[in-house]
Amino acid sequence: MEHHQLLNFLAVCEEKSFSRAAERVFISQQGLSKSIKQLETGLGVPLFLRSRQGIELTQFGEALEKAARSYINQHDHIVDDIRRLKDEGTSHLSIGMVVGTADILPPHFFKDFILDHPDISVDIQSFHDDDCLEAIREHKMHLGFFSAPVDPELFRPVYSMRHKIFLMTGKQHHLARFSSIKMKDLFGETIINLNNQTQTQTLLAALCAQYGVKQNILLGGAENNLVYELCSTQRIASFFARPIDEFPDLVRIDIEDLDMYWEFHLIVNKHAFISNAAEQFIAYTREKLRDHAL
Repeated sequence: MEHHQLLNFLAVCEEKSFSRAAERVFISQQGLSKSIKQLETGLGVPLFLRSRQGIELTQFGEALEKAARSYINQHDHIVDDIRRLKDEGTSHLSIGMVVGTADILPPHFFKDFILDHPDISVDIQSFHDDDCLEAIREHKMHLGFFSAPVDPELFRPVYSMRHKIFLMTGKQHHLARFSSIKMKDLFGETIINLNNQTQTQTLLAALCAQYGVKQNILLGGAENNLVYELCSTQRIASFFARPIDEFPDLVRIDIEDLDMYWEFHLIVNKHAFISNAAEQFIAYTREKLRDHAL
């Protein structure tokens, strides 16, 4: 397989027509057909089914289309890095993150990195869980911040932290006299939970529904100060997963039958090229967050 063959193949996949694909990649239709035939011969499998109704992918073609798109994305990342270094003296770094994970990072986290690394051009995009993983899997992003366990066959965490979810409330709350409770003890209580669309929050919401626990207040991850304020009323409790030592009016209560953790990872595609810019960002993240590492 050669790079131009994959580009020709993807053009046919998208155009559903050899004539339109040939125009798109600026070669003759005969030349395009020959390129696809060479690709099929090299792989030893048919990639397209041709009929009067048009063309469609075989099962082999579908597998190649998915892999080829991922390969082309990574190829473009590498070429873009080299071109930027040559033309501008800068390298490029793209970072994806699940909605809400930026709230976990310390103040000025990205600002400090950008100011300290003027030779690196940084792109940052926010995604929901599945979209973030897809962007990293398809090499559209170099790195990603993710708030749940990841498939070790596809992704490699280069930094992680993990905290068990517990109940937080004020010292005068009637549940505060217990060091631990069970989920059923939260029935009828006024409970805060996060409304981030993450796997952990989805599982926690399902567990609450199972025990008839109503999540009365849903807040974003950036609203921790409001969570602390509401719990200090002594009438409200919140699911939580961060240290609360700095808040003497609040207490932690373990939930015996809630074996659930909030996880935070910086991940890379396990099979991706890790650029020098990405390595610098990984080192920076480990240094900045080393006190919280898993």
